[in-house]
Order: sequence, then structure tokens, then C-alpha cells
Amino acid sequence: MRSTVAAIETCLDPARFVRIHRSTIVNLDLITNFEFLNSGDARILLRDGTRLPSSRSYRKRYAV
Repeated sequence: MRSTVAAIETCLDPARFVRIHRSTIVNLDLITNFEFLNSGDARILLRDGTRLPSSRSYRKRYAV
């Protein structure tokens, strides 16, 4: 199956999934921490220890 990330994002529940980068959608239940960088970007830490980059353009979707 071939699809764009934007198309997949519209099919997911926005209360459970959030786009954090142009190529990454993450389940909010798996996020344990946000590390905000001086550049305006962020790193997202998941329960399993994975660190994912997040660009500043998507930061407003999940950051308070």
C-alpha cells in the first residue's frame, strides 16, 4: 500500500496520534518526555528509549 503521511494522518484519531515531523506520526500513549532544544526543535522520548526528532513547525500540535 502506498500513501502519503498526510493521508494516513487524516485516518488516525487526533486524540491518540500526533504528527511530530514531516515523516513521523507517533502514538501519544508512548511518549514519556519532550526535550526542547534551543533551535526551536524538540526530541521526543518514547517508552522503549527511542528518541525521535520533532521539527518546530509541528511543535505547536503537542506542546503546551
